[in-house]
Amino acid sequence: MRIIKLLLISAIVLFGVMTALSLLFPSRLRLSRAVNIAVPREKVYAAIGDLRQWEEWNAFIRATPLTGKTYSSPATGKGAYLHADQLVLTLVTSAPDSVALDWRLSTGKHFEGGYNILQSGSDSITIQSWFDFHFRWYPWEKLGILVYDKQFGPLMEESLAGLKQYLEKTP
Repeated sequence: MRIIKLLLISAIVLFGVMTALSLLFPSRLRLSRAVNIAVPREKVYAAIGDLRQWEEWNAFIRATPLTGKTYSSPATGKGAYLHADQLVLTLVTSAPDSVALDWRLSTGKHFEGGYNILQSGSDSITIQSWFDFHFRWYPWEKLGILVYDKQFGPLMEESLAGLKQYLEKTP
């Protein structure tokens, strides 16, 4: 009986410590990566604004074998979507300087993401990729912030490198 009390008290104290530690972390996280490309803004917007072109350059789409894919018609502009068994991707806003998306995974995860197109010089465009994650107060969710950059950062960088390569090789 003594050991059971000790285990129960230890579990409660551990949960309390983890909860207190998780309060030090924000409930919102924004990951961002950027790349410079020497192509016209219109060409960049055409590639990121058309969900059908994403298979050519986006690492998130290529890394997941999507089954049952359907695209909206047209696959560009506000409200355009890509539905698959593993993912629902919807264009929330689509403007010449930015695209915002709603990502819903079949696992129940939901987050926002997008691309900003910034003029960094007369001959260069900066493309910023970003994801926003919102967390509940649960300690395991907020402590999970520590691994999000390691999980999503390399895929974001690979996507931007793929976009750069795709845009520079297409006429």
